[in-house]
Amino acid sequence: MIPAEDPDLAASPPDDQLEPIIADFRTAITTLKVLSNERVLKLGLSMAQINILYTLKRCGEMPMSRLAEMLNVSLSNATGLIDRIEERGFVERTRVPEDRRIVLIRVTPAGEQMLRELDVLSDELLRSVLGRLSRTELAALATAFASIREALVDAAGGIPDRHATSIPSPRSSSTLPVGERPTQPNH
Repeated sequence: MIPAEDPDLAASPPDDQLEPIIADFRTAITTLKVLSNERVLKLGLSMAQINILYTLKRCGEMPMSRLAEMLNVSLSNATGLIDRIEERGFVERTRVPEDRRIVLIRVTPAGEQMLRELDVLSDELLRSVLGRLSRTELAALATAFASIREALVDAAGGIPDRHATSIPSPRSSSTLPVGERPTQPNH
């Protein structure tokens, strides 16, 4: 962390200094996403499907209803996405023996292997991009990214779990549990 007595931190930087940095950062992230999306699409997967696989990899096996909540989609949308991923052999569903209504979803070994391959492709892309920078630029970038990461973690109050505070998606009353459905007035 940068010491508080650092004169560069005495005042917030002016907007005219921040705006080009923000614009360059957004452009770089967007370009990286586009390049990554192209690689994923060549595998025949959507970014939503990849997001599901990474969520399951990070969080482990979970009920379909919880996955839908974490993704902020309806249960029917999550089911459709899982159907297509399951057809590819990247996830599997099982039912809880004690309550057959609960469907658990988990990544298969084939899904884990595919995610490892995607990580390798992403790393290769980043190595290719970073390989175009000089040693001086790389050193400055490493310092800047370490500071950005630290500031983000500090601003978030720790390392954030992007799904920890997800908001459930709006659902029609027919998909809500009976106790949560709005009551209809009697006519």
